[in-house]
Amino acid sequence: MRRLPILLSATLIGPGAMLAVPVPAEAAIPDVVRAVQQQLVKGASMKFTQYGTVTLNGRNRSANHMARVFRFNPIQDGTLQLGRNGIAAVGLTRRVAFDRENLPLAKEHAAEGDLVAKSLVTQTRPHRWVNTNGWFYDTARLWTAGLPGGKTWARRAKGTPAVTAFRDQVINIFEIRTLKTLIANADERKFGLPNPAGKTPAMRKTGWYAGSITFGELYKLSPTFRAVAGKRPDASFTHRVVIWRIIFDANGLPFQFGSGWSVKDRQKNADGGGATIKVVSWGPATTIARPKPAQVGVVRAPAGGLPAFDNMVEMIKAAL
Repeated sequence: MRRLPILLSATLIGPGAMLAVPVPAEAAIPDVVRAVQQQLVKGASMKFTQYGTVTLNGRNRSANHMARVFRFNPIQDGTLQLGRNGIAAVGLTRRVAFDRENLPLAKEHAAEGDLVAKSLVTQTRPHRWVNTNGWFYDTARLWTAGLPGGKTWARRAKGTPAVTAFRDQVINIFEIRTLKTLIANADERKFGLPNPAGKTPAMRKTGWYAGSITFGELYKLSPTFRAVAGKRPDASFTHRVVIWRIIFDANGLPFQFGSGWSVKDRQKNADGGGATIKVVSWGPATTIARPKPAQVGVVRAPAGGLPAFDNMVEMIKAAL
Protein backbone atom coordinates (compact mmCIF):
# COMPACT_ATOMS: atom_id res chain seq x y z
CA MET A 1 0.00 0.00 0.00
CA ARG A 2 1.14 3.58 -0.49
CA ARG A 3 0.57 7.14 0.64
CA LEU A 4 -2.90 8.46 -0.17
CA PRO A 5 -2.78 10.73 -3.24
CA ILE A 6 -4.52 14.10 -3.01
CA LEU A 7 -7.09 13.56 -5.75
CA LEU A 8 -10.77 12.80 -6.05
CA SER A 9 -11.27 13.91 -2.44
CA ALA A 10 -14.65 15.48 -3.19
CA THR A 11 -15.95 12.15 -4.48
CA LEU A 12 -14.67 10.19 -1.52
CA ILE A 13 -15.34 12.57 1.35
CA GLY A 14 -18.54 14.37 0.39
CA PRO A 15 -20.63 14.93 3.53
CA GLY A 16 -17.77 13.42 5.53
CA ALA A 17 -15.89 16.72 5.20
CA MET A 18 -17.29 17.59 8.61
CA LEU A 19 -14.78 15.10 10.04
CA ALA A 20 -11.66 17.12 9.28
CA VAL A 21 -10.82 18.21 12.84
CA PRO A 22 -7.91 17.21 15.11
CA VAL A 23 -8.23 13.79 16.68
CA PRO A 24 -7.70 13.23 20.40
CA ALA A 25 -4.58 11.08 20.81
CA GLU A 26 -6.26 8.94 23.45
CA ALA A 27 -9.27 8.04 21.31
CA ALA A 28 -9.55 4.26 20.81
CA ILE A 29 -10.68 3.27 17.34
CA PRO A 30 -13.71 0.95 17.29
CA ASP A 31 -13.37 -2.46 15.63
CA VAL A 32 -14.80 -1.91 12.14
CA VAL A 33 -14.10 -5.48 11.02
CA ARG A 34 -16.03 -6.88 13.98
CA ALA A 35 -18.94 -4.49 13.37
CA VAL A 36 -19.23 -5.59 9.73
CA GLN A 37 -18.92 -9.27 10.70
CA GLN A 38 -21.80 -8.86 13.14
CA GLN A 39 -24.02 -7.53 10.35
CA LEU A 40 -23.08 -10.51 8.18
CA VAL A 41 -23.72 -13.06 10.93
CA LYS A 42 -27.18 -11.73 11.73
CA GLY A 43 -28.12 -11.46 8.05
CA ALA A 44 -28.85 -7.76 8.17
CA SER A 45 -30.09 -5.70 5.25
CA MET A 46 -28.63 -2.36 4.21
CA LYS A 47 -30.45 0.39 2.36
CA PHE A 48 -28.07 2.67 0.50
CA THR A 49 -27.56 5.39 -2.05
CA GLN A 50 -24.53 5.75 -4.27
CA TYR A 51 -23.23 8.68 -6.27
CA GLY A 52 -20.33 8.46 -8.69
CA THR A 53 -18.49 10.72 -11.10
CA VAL A 54 -16.45 9.77 -14.18
CA THR A 55 -14.53 12.13 -16.47
CA LEU A 56 -13.28 11.06 -19.91
CA ASN A 57 -11.30 14.02 -21.16
CA GLY A 58 -10.52 12.34 -24.46
CA ARG A 59 -14.10 13.18 -25.47
CA ASN A 60 -13.97 16.83 -24.38
CA ARG A 61 -14.62 19.60 -26.90
CA SER A 62 -14.30 23.37 -26.98
CA ALA A 63 -16.86 25.96 -28.03
CA ASN A 64 -16.47 29.74 -27.86
CA HIS A 65 -13.11 29.24 -26.13
CA MET A 66 -14.82 27.26 -23.37
CA ALA A 67 -14.04 23.62 -22.60
CA ARG A 68 -16.98 21.21 -22.72
CA VAL A 69 -16.18 18.33 -20.39
CA PHE A 70 -17.35 14.76 -20.99
CA ARG A 71 -18.44 13.89 -17.47
CA PHE A 72 -21.24 11.66 -16.20
CA ASN A 73 -22.58 10.36 -12.87
CA PRO A 74 -23.57 6.74 -12.16
CA ILE A 75 -26.29 6.88 -9.48
CA GLN A 76 -27.81 4.00 -7.50
CA ASP A 77 -30.20 3.40 -4.65
CA GLY A 78 -31.33 0.07 -3.31
CA THR A 79 -30.92 -2.72 -0.76
CA LEU A 80 -28.23 -5.26 0.01
CA GLN A 81 -29.17 -8.46 1.83
CA LEU A 82 -26.20 -9.79 3.76
CA GLY A 83 -25.32 -13.37 4.68
CA ARG A 84 -22.47 -15.04 6.55
CA ASN A 85 -20.31 -15.13 3.44
CA GLY A 86 -20.98 -11.60 2.21
CA ILE A 87 -23.73 -10.17 0.04
CA ALA A 88 -26.53 -12.71 -0.46
CA ALA A 89 -28.82 -10.62 -2.69
CA VAL A 90 -29.10 -7.15 -4.13
CA GLY A 91 -31.89 -5.08 -5.65
CA LEU A 92 -31.21 -1.56 -6.87
CA THR A 93 -32.27 1.17 -9.24
CA ARG A 94 -29.52 2.67 -11.38
CA ARG A 95 -29.16 5.43 -13.92
CA VAL A 96 -26.48 7.54 -15.55
CA ALA A 97 -26.92 11.29 -15.08
CA PHE A 98 -25.33 14.13 -17.04
CA ASP A 99 -25.28 17.73 -15.88
CA ARG A 100 -27.32 20.05 -18.08
CA GLU A 101 -24.22 21.35 -19.84
CA ASN A 102 -22.75 17.83 -20.35
CA LEU A 103 -25.73 15.98 -21.83
CA PRO A 104 -25.69 17.83 -25.21
CA LEU A 105 -22.02 16.87 -25.65
CA ALA A 106 -22.81 13.21 -24.94
CA LYS A 107 -25.68 13.29 -27.46
CA GLU A 108 -23.38 14.87 -30.07
CA HIS A 109 -20.90 12.05 -29.66
CA ALA A 110 -23.70 9.48 -29.81
CA ALA A 111 -25.11 11.00 -33.02
CA GLU A 112 -21.64 10.76 -34.56
CA GLY A 113 -21.44 7.04 -33.86
CA ASP A 114 -19.52 6.96 -30.56
CA LEU A 115 -20.71 3.64 -29.11
CA VAL A 116 -19.68 4.51 -25.55
CA ALA A 117 -21.71 7.73 -25.69
CA LYS A 118 -24.69 5.86 -27.18
CA SER A 119 -24.55 3.34 -24.34
CA LEU A 120 -24.36 6.06 -21.68
CA VAL A 121 -27.24 8.09 -23.16
CA THR A 122 -29.38 4.93 -23.22
CA GLN A 123 -28.57 4.35 -19.55
CA THR A 124 -29.97 7.75 -18.50
CA ARG A 125 -33.32 6.00 -18.12
CA PRO A 126 -33.70 4.50 -14.62
CA HIS A 127 -33.57 0.70 -14.60
CA ARG A 128 -33.46 -2.15 -12.12
CA TRP A 129 -30.64 -4.54 -11.29
CA VAL A 130 -31.43 -7.67 -9.25
CA ASN A 131 -29.29 -10.61 -8.21
CA THR A 132 -30.90 -13.08 -5.81
CA ASN A 133 -29.72 -16.49 -6.97
CA GLY A 134 -26.39 -15.95 -8.67
CA TRP A 135 -27.96 -14.54 -11.84
CA PHE A 136 -27.82 -10.90 -12.88
CA TYR A 137 -31.20 -9.55 -14.03
CA ASP A 138 -31.55 -6.13 -15.71
CA THR A 139 -34.43 -4.01 -17.02
CA ALA A 140 -32.20 -1.49 -18.83
CA ARG A 141 -33.32 -0.70 -22.40
CA LEU A 142 -29.73 -1.38 -23.39
CA TRP A 143 -30.33 -5.06 -22.62
CA THR A 144 -34.07 -5.57 -23.11
CA ALA A 145 -34.56 -3.85 -26.50
CA GLY A 146 -34.22 -7.10 -28.45
CA LEU A 147 -36.38 -9.28 -26.20
CA PRO A 148 -39.70 -10.75 -27.41
CA GLY A 149 -42.94 -9.06 -26.39
CA GLY A 150 -43.84 -9.47 -22.74
CA LYS A 151 -40.21 -10.00 -21.68
CA THR A 152 -39.19 -7.05 -19.53
CA TRP A 153 -36.16 -8.51 -17.74
CA ALA A 154 -32.87 -9.59 -19.30
CA ARG A 155 -30.91 -12.35 -17.59
CA ARG A 156 -27.40 -11.17 -18.33
CA ALA A 157 -24.89 -13.51 -16.76
CA LYS A 158 -24.16 -15.74 -13.81
CA GLY A 159 -22.21 -14.13 -10.98
CA THR A 160 -22.35 -13.28 -7.30
CA PRO A 161 -24.65 -10.55 -5.96
CA ALA A 162 -21.50 -8.67 -4.91
CA VAL A 163 -20.44 -8.39 -8.56
CA THR A 164 -23.80 -6.81 -9.37
CA ALA A 165 -23.64 -4.44 -6.40
CA PHE A 166 -20.03 -3.29 -6.86
CA ARG A 167 -19.82 -2.52 -10.56
CA ASP A 168 -19.56 1.26 -10.09
CA GLN A 169 -17.13 1.26 -7.17
CA VAL A 170 -14.44 -1.32 -6.76
CA ILE A 171 -14.05 -1.77 -2.97
CA ASN A 172 -16.29 -4.41 -1.39
CA ILE A 173 -16.12 -3.94 2.40
CA PHE A 174 -18.22 -7.09 2.94
CA GLU A 175 -15.26 -9.25 1.94
CA ILE A 176 -13.74 -9.58 5.42
CA ARG A 177 -10.24 -10.45 4.18
CA THR A 178 -10.29 -7.42 1.89
CA LEU A 179 -11.55 -5.17 4.69
CA LYS A 180 -8.92 -6.42 7.14
CA THR A 181 -6.11 -5.89 4.63
CA LEU A 182 -7.20 -2.37 3.73
CA ILE A 183 -7.50 -1.33 7.38
CA ALA A 184 -4.17 -2.91 8.30
CA ASN A 185 -2.48 -0.82 5.59
CA ALA A 186 -4.48 2.39 6.00
CA ASP A 187 -2.60 5.68 5.63
CA GLU A 188 -5.11 7.55 7.83
CA ARG A 189 -6.79 6.36 11.03
CA LYS A 190 -8.99 8.85 12.81
CA PHE A 191 -11.62 8.61 15.51
CA GLY A 192 -13.25 10.64 18.25
CA LEU A 193 -14.55 13.30 15.87
CA PRO A 194 -17.70 15.05 17.13
CA ASN A 195 -20.73 14.99 14.87
CA PRO A 196 -23.47 17.07 16.54
CA ALA A 197 -25.81 16.38 13.62
CA GLY A 198 -25.77 12.63 14.35
CA LYS A 199 -29.30 11.27 14.78
CA THR A 200 -28.24 8.42 17.08
CA PRO A 201 -25.78 8.30 19.99
CA ALA A 202 -23.41 6.16 17.90
CA MET A 203 -23.41 8.73 15.11
CA ARG A 204 -22.38 11.57 17.41
CA LYS A 205 -18.80 10.32 17.45
CA THR A 206 -17.26 9.23 14.16
CA GLY A 207 -14.00 8.39 12.44
CA TRP A 208 -12.46 7.04 9.28
CA TYR A 209 -9.83 4.87 7.68
CA ALA A 210 -8.35 5.91 4.34
CA GLY A 211 -5.62 4.59 2.10
CA SER A 212 -4.64 3.44 -1.34
CA ILE A 213 -4.03 0.24 -3.28
CA THR A 214 -3.07 -0.50 -6.87
CA PHE A 215 -5.41 -2.27 -9.26
CA GLY A 216 -2.92 -5.13 -9.43
CA GLU A 217 -2.90 -5.51 -5.64
CA LEU A 218 -6.68 -5.26 -5.50
CA TYR A 219 -7.00 -7.96 -8.16
CA LYS A 220 -4.96 -10.37 -6.02
CA LEU A 221 -6.92 -9.47 -2.88
CA SER A 222 -10.58 -9.15 -3.88
CA PRO A 223 -12.73 -11.89 -5.49
CA THR A 224 -15.32 -9.25 -6.36
CA PHE A 225 -12.84 -7.09 -8.24
CA ARG A 226 -11.44 -10.15 -10.05
CA ALA A 227 -14.93 -11.06 -11.22
CA VAL A 228 -15.77 -7.50 -12.36
CA ALA A 229 -12.41 -7.09 -14.12
CA GLY A 230 -12.74 -10.44 -15.87
CA LYS A 231 -9.02 -10.81 -16.36
CA ARG A 232 -5.86 -9.55 -14.70
CA PRO A 233 -5.26 -5.81 -15.29
CA ASP A 234 -2.70 -5.33 -18.04
CA ALA A 235 0.38 -3.14 -17.83
CA SER A 236 -1.60 -0.03 -18.81
CA PHE A 237 -3.34 0.14 -15.44
CA THR A 238 -2.10 -2.59 -13.10
CA HIS A 239 0.03 0.01 -11.23
CA ARG A 240 -2.65 2.72 -11.20
CA VAL A 241 -3.75 3.66 -7.70
CA VAL A 242 -7.20 3.34 -6.19
CA ILE A 243 -7.84 5.55 -3.18
CA TRP A 244 -10.47 4.51 -0.64
CA ARG A 245 -12.15 5.77 2.52
CA ILE A 246 -14.41 4.11 5.10
CA ILE A 247 -16.27 6.40 7.54
CA PHE A 248 -17.78 4.73 10.62
CA ASP A 249 -19.70 5.49 13.81
CA ALA A 250 -18.82 5.01 17.49
CA ASN A 251 -19.66 1.30 17.22
CA GLY A 252 -17.35 0.84 14.23
CA LEU A 253 -20.26 0.40 11.82
CA PRO A 254 -19.58 2.02 8.43
CA PHE A 255 -22.07 4.63 7.24
CA GLN A 256 -20.16 5.84 4.19
CA PHE A 257 -17.44 4.29 2.03
CA GLY A 258 -16.05 4.84 -1.41
CA SER A 259 -13.17 4.59 -3.84
CA GLY A 260 -11.69 6.64 -6.65
CA TRP A 261 -9.06 6.36 -9.38
CA SER A 262 -7.15 8.50 -11.83
CA VAL A 263 -5.10 7.53 -14.87
CA LYS A 264 -2.78 10.56 -14.61
CA ASP A 265 -1.84 11.35 -11.02
CA ARG A 266 -1.28 14.99 -10.07
CA GLN A 267 -2.65 16.33 -13.35
CA LYS A 268 -5.62 18.64 -13.03
CA ASN A 269 -7.37 17.44 -16.18
CA ALA A 270 -6.72 13.74 -15.55
CA ASP A 271 -9.32 11.19 -16.54
CA GLY A 272 -10.68 9.59 -13.44
CA GLY A 273 -13.69 8.60 -11.45
CA GLY A 274 -15.04 7.19 -8.25
CA ALA A 275 -18.17 6.46 -6.27
CA THR A 276 -19.32 6.80 -2.69
CA ILE A 277 -21.96 4.67 -0.95
CA LYS A 278 -23.97 6.24 1.87
CA VAL A 279 -25.78 3.87 4.21
CA VAL A 280 -29.37 5.03 4.62
CA SER A 281 -30.21 2.43 7.25
CA TRP A 282 -29.31 -1.01 8.61
CA GLY A 283 -32.22 -3.35 9.23
CA PRO A 284 -33.36 -6.96 9.62
CA ALA A 285 -33.32 -9.54 6.86
CA THR A 286 -35.48 -8.70 3.88
CA THR A 287 -36.63 -10.45 0.73
CA ILE A 288 -35.41 -9.21 -2.64
CA ALA A 289 -37.71 -10.75 -5.20
CA ARG A 290 -36.37 -12.17 -8.42
CA PRO A 291 -38.30 -11.52 -11.68
CA LYS A 292 -41.02 -13.94 -12.64
CA PRO A 293 -39.73 -16.50 -15.16
CA ALA A 294 -42.33 -15.46 -17.74
CA GLN A 295 -40.88 -11.94 -17.73
CA VAL A 296 -37.27 -13.02 -18.30
CA GLY A 297 -35.34 -13.44 -21.54
CA VAL A 298 -31.73 -14.57 -21.78
CA VAL A 299 -29.38 -11.97 -23.28
CA ARG A 300 -25.67 -12.42 -23.98
CA ALA A 301 -24.82 -8.86 -25.08
CA PRO A 302 -26.40 -5.40 -25.22
CA ALA A 303 -28.72 -4.55 -28.09
CA GLY A 304 -27.38 -2.88 -31.22
CA GLY A 305 -23.79 -3.95 -30.69
CA LEU A 306 -23.28 -1.32 -27.99
CA PRO A 307 -20.83 -1.83 -25.13
CA ALA A 308 -22.34 -2.44 -21.69
CA PHE A 309 -20.17 0.32 -20.23
CA ASP A 310 -21.72 -0.11 -16.80
CA ASN A 311 -18.78 -1.06 -14.64
CA MET A 312 -15.79 0.89 -13.43
CA VAL A 313 -13.25 -1.37 -15.15
CA GLU A 314 -14.74 -0.57 -18.57
CA MET A 315 -14.59 3.12 -17.69
CA ILE A 316 -10.94 2.88 -16.64
CA LYS A 317 -10.00 1.15 -19.88
CA ALA A 318 -11.81 3.81 -21.90
CA ALA A 319 -9.73 6.49 -20.16
CA LEU A 320 -6.35 4.93 -20.94
